[in-house]
This record gives sequence, structure tokens and C-alpha cells, in this order.
Amino acid sequence: MKNRMVRIVCLLLAAVMMLPASPVMAAEQDTAVILQLGSEILLHGREESAIAAPYYAPNGAVMVPLAPVCEALGASVQVDAGSGRATVQGNSSLIFTAGHWSYFSGGTAQTLASPPVLAGNTFFVPVQALRSLAGVYVHTFGYYDGGFLVLSAAPLTEGDLAGAPNENFSSSAPDAALLQARKRALQTFGPNRGLFDRSAILLRQDSCSAWVAGKEVQISPPGSSYAPYQSPDGLVMLPLRFLTQALGGSYQMWDDGTAVVTYGGHIAAFPAESGSITVDGVKTEHADFGSARKDGEAFCSLAAFTAALDLYGATDSAANGIVISPYSLAKSPALQAAAWSRVQALPRNAAGVAKGYLALTFDDGPSGKYTTALLDGLQQRGAHATFFLCNYRIASYPDLMGRYLAEGHEVGNHSATHAQLTKLGAPALAAELDNTNKAICAGTGTSPVLMRPPGGAYHSAVLQALQARGMDCILWSVDTQDWKYHNTQTVTDNILSVVRDGDIILMHDMYPTSVQAALRAIDTLQAQGYVFVTVSELARIKGVSLQSGQVYHSFR
Repeated sequence: MKNRMVRIVCLLLAAVMMLPASPVMAAEQDTAVILQLGSEILLHGREESAIAAPYYAPNGAVMVPLAPVCEALGASVQVDAGSGRATVQGNSSLIFTAGHWSYFSGGTAQTLASPPVLAGNTFFVPVQALRSLAGVYVHTFGYYDGGFLVLSAAPLTEGDLAGAPNENFSSSAPDAALLQARKRALQTFGPNRGLFDRSAILLRQDSCSAWVAGKEVQISPPGSSYAPYQSPDGLVMLPLRFLTQALGGSYQMWDDGTAVVTYGGHIAAFPAESGSITVDGVKTEHADFGSARKDGEAFCSLAAFTAALDLYGATDSAANGIVISPYSLAKSPALQAAAWSRVQALPRNAAGVAKGYLALTFDDGPSGKYTTALLDGLQQRGAHATFFLCNYRIASYPDLMGRYLAEGHEVGNHSATHAQLTKLGAPALAAELDNTNKAICAGTGTSPVLMRPPGGAYHSAVLQALQARGMDCILWSVDTQDWKYHNTQTVTDNILSVVRDGDIILMHDMYPTSVQAALRAIDTLQAQGYVFVTVSELARIKGVSLQSGQVYHSFR
């Protein structure tokens, strides 16, 4: 057997030689202004302050709150709400007018990527327009690179110093200063959905499938023993070769059974049947570290893998799920919920192949104790559902709103007052939709994209109103008639007798018999290999791209 120390030294030298040689600039990185799309935090140096969140305009332009950004950069802002005009005074002057596609910089008219917006007391402008302020440098990170915005009052990157300022972040050829800014931003904001989807690996115990960079892939052939599993002493064990290759690292198996992984500048050795790891030549033992071999494949514990390669790992017992990411989700509860929801869509029966996927939907809630009992039962079973809520019911039971997304469910609009939408004029229809959307957004932090009209009644005006709001019309393919038959067994039979892969099942969390029937049906169907997911997850699994203003009954 070759000398192990020689091999480790060679691998370390190879890793060092592959590191990029981009110098870190001595610029004012610590005083830059950093924001993230969708986040209500502004990071200025080491100080955090609350702001109105930056967002994408309909045409894709990035809109930022003018006053807090400019003031952090040393400029002053005056907003005249009556005229819809904002004036910026710094090393140069800018004048913006709400709704206008141009602005004035030093008295010269300039074209905007999107017209400014005055929302309440907050004036939003395209971030690129702030490049017109003398001495201000603007750098942007795309959706899949974190959605960060970095503005500085001094040169920040090599491009700024070379007379080619404001180059955007490029993951293929990143500037050292922007890498440092992103590191600081990630510590404050965490990843956005794009960066997380691009970089995370999601697994499920006893599933031969995984999500890698937003795509479902096979770990190994269905029925094989390469799926993640729990060891007798409670450790979550992971297939080492698959994870290493999914991350883009290199993997070797030495003659003595030691698995060696090179990733992110680190070299980690996982000895066979051991509670220790060796990282960059340093050996560490821990109670949560473990290695094993199954059918010739190397497995290691989640704790050992993430510690060795400086990654973030988390598990969810309800979903039997595992997430591995370069970035912590501690500050991103919405991303955590989305991750566990996606894990639920992975095949999870013993053979690694699901019999089918179903979407349970519940109308007219929330309803207090019945919804609470239903949510508890769903959580115990690792099943997810979609809840179509009414505004007047939300007002009665606001405390339940925090559970839906946090436990992996989806929330949709079911009107404000349970009115028949086809009988309403345009203003009343708009109120039914908008008031409920606002209530759901206030309670969950997310505006719904699904809508189910009461009674399933719609016409062209209803669909046009939904399309204008970016919402889909979701009906059903299985009607349990639980509102009619207040009998647990009858409602259960109404599900089991007709259900098929891809069905959307209509129920109401308003009656104890409905809750009991739903949980009884879940137990029976899960035993047969069915997986319960949200409506949007079901559409994605079946390869359907939901279109606003369109009607969907099922995804068979």
C-alpha cells in the first residue's frame, strides 16, 4: 500500500495549485451598502437597518428604496409626495418623477430601465440609475447568485479602478472584492431561493432519488442499498461518492477502504467503520461522526460530511428529509419550508418508486380546532396539503397562519366572503381577491398564486382578473362531498374508490368527520406507496408549468 502521508501531501499541493490567484483589494468593502432582493434589511458596514424590500419590476428591472440607500451613501433625498418627485443631492444631483421613464442627472435627461414608483412614503427607483451619482459604484448579483446588490462610495473592484466600473458579479470569473461582499451578505441575509436551488442537495431517507441543483436525479437504481439511511445508533448516513460528485468534488477509494474527498480546497479522509475524520491532515473524533460500507459503497454521517467540507446540514423528522448546502438556512424559514416540501415529492417507499402523487386540498378555512387537528395529523404523517382560505375566516383564526408554510403546506385564495364570483361586478370581484391576498400575505409573508373560486364557479372575467394578478384557477378531480356526508367512512370511501395518480382532492377542514376521513385515507394510500404533495408540487412533478388565468382540474 502506498504511503498515506505522501498521498495526502500531494493532494493538498494539487488543491492549493487550483485555487484562484485573484488578489483581495484594499477597498472600502466594510463600508459598502448591501441589500438583497426581497429582504427588508440594509447592511451598511456592520450596521443593519430596516427598509422596504427591493424587488423586481414587471420588466425585470431591480427597484430599490431611494432614500435609505442614498443616505447610506452620503447623499440626501427629498421626496415631494404631491408632485411624485424625488431629488437626490450628493456629489451630483438626480431628479426622479414617479411613473416617468426618464430622470435628470446634472440637468441632462437619462432613460430609465423602469419608471420610479411611489408606494406610500417610499420612493423606488431602478438601482442602475444610482450609477449616475458621482463616485457611486453599483454591483449586482443575479437571481442564481444570491440576488444581492452592492453599492459603494469608493472603488470596490479591479474593474472600478481600471476605469470599467460597475461590472456585475460573475460566478465564472468572480472579483475578489465581490466574493468578500457576498460572504458578508450571506452571513446577514442567507441565500435567496435561486442560490439555494442552484447549490443545495436534498435527500430523503430510504429514497433512491435526490434533488441536485433544482433537478431530480437518481442516487442509484431503485431498490438498491445506496439510499440514505439511519444507523442503529441514530446517525443519518449518506452515500459519499454520490454527494461528492453532486457537489463537483473528486472522490477516491484507497486500498485500505478509506474514502478521500477533495472539495472547496479541503481534503477529507473517511476511514471505513470509524468515528473520526481527517481534514487537511488533522484528525478529529466526534460522537456524531461515523463511516460505514454497504455493498462496497462508502457512507458517512451527515455531521461528519458537513464538518469535513465546511457545509451546512439539517434534517426534518416529519419529512425524513436531509438538506446539504454551502449556506445556512437559519435566517430563511421560508426556504426551509420549501426544502422540506420538495423532499416530500421524492419517491419514498422501500423500492424507491412512488405509486403516485396526490394533492389534498381543503376549502373554507381556517376553522380553529378542526384545522389544528388536521395540521397535527398531517405533520405526524409527513403529508403536505393545500389550503384555500377565506378572508373572513382568517380574521377569526389569525394564529393558525404561521403554521401553513412552516410545515410545508401551500396556501391559496378562496375569496374574502365566499361569494359566487360570477355574480359580481369588477370592483367587488377585485375586492374579493385582493383583500384575501393581503390577509394571506400578512399572515404568511407570501402572496398566494393559487385561487379556487367558491363552488368552482368562474367565467372569462374571473379568469382575466386572476391572470392580471398572476394567479391560477385550481379546481378538482375528486369531490369527496364531505360537506354533504358527515360520515367518516363514507367520505374515506369516496376518496379510496376513485383516486388516481395526479388527482386533486376536494375537502373542507370545517367538520370533524372530514379531518378523520382525510387522515384515514392518507394512512391507507401512503401504505400503498402514494405521496401527498401540494398543488404546485404536483404540477411540477407531472411536468406542468402553471399559467396564470388557466383552469386546472388535475395533473393525471
